[in-house]
Amino acid sequence: MARILAVYRVLLDGSLGVEEALGKMRAGLEEKGFRLEGHEVNPIGFGIVAVTVKVTAPEMDGVTDEISNILEATEGVSSVELDMVSRVG
Repeated sequence: MARILAVYRVLLDGSLGVEEALGKMRAGLEEKGFRLEGHEVNPIGFGIVAVTVKVTAPEMDGVTDEISNILEATEGVSSVELDMVSRVG
């Protein structure tokens, strides 16, 4: 089965540290069989941090919505925006 790479821009609310929030995101994604492949931290200001996360998942209908829902439900996350999706294999 083919896989996709989805890139999301996640804004953190500042209630958790970046590494702790990433750990919670990773745990939530892995629980559903998705993999957090990488991230990039981008401080915005006033304690707000944006994290670009790269997630791989099986290619299937609704998978990007499911990933978005997992990320949005993660403690410490304020908002989630899908930036890009690409087929990787």
